[in-house]
Amino acid sequence: MTIVIRILITVIFGLLWWWIYNRVGVDLQYLMILGSVLAVCVCCCKGSSDPQEWNWQRYFACIRRCWLPTIVLIVSLFIIGVLAVFIATGMAPAGAVLVNILLAAIFAPLLVRIICCAYEN
Repeated sequence: MTIVIRILITVIFGLLWWWIYNRVGVDLQYLMILGSVLAVCVCCCKGSSDPQEWNWQRYFACIRRCWLPTIVLIVSLFIIGVLAVFIATGMAPAGAVLVNILLAAIFAPLLVRIICCAYEN
């Protein structure tokens, strides 16, 4: 049930994010994206007592610890992408658009997670 609630919250507020993103326009899209990425890092990164010392075990532990929330986010982003296209066009996404939605939904959070875990060390 927790996963379903997370997906619903993500879809609802994700659609709101999409609406605001479209509202602010191209001039401020970098701010929306940067703010979103930094929010993920700030929320999940815990830091360590010695930030100068790199530790691969802590890095991979961070990635393992965050795998389920990342998967839930990927599923939610895919749903948001499909709904956003449907709301904007009134039609289901075509094949090429669906592939782009999948690429964005999978790699945006996955790559951010990989980067953010580097800062947890």
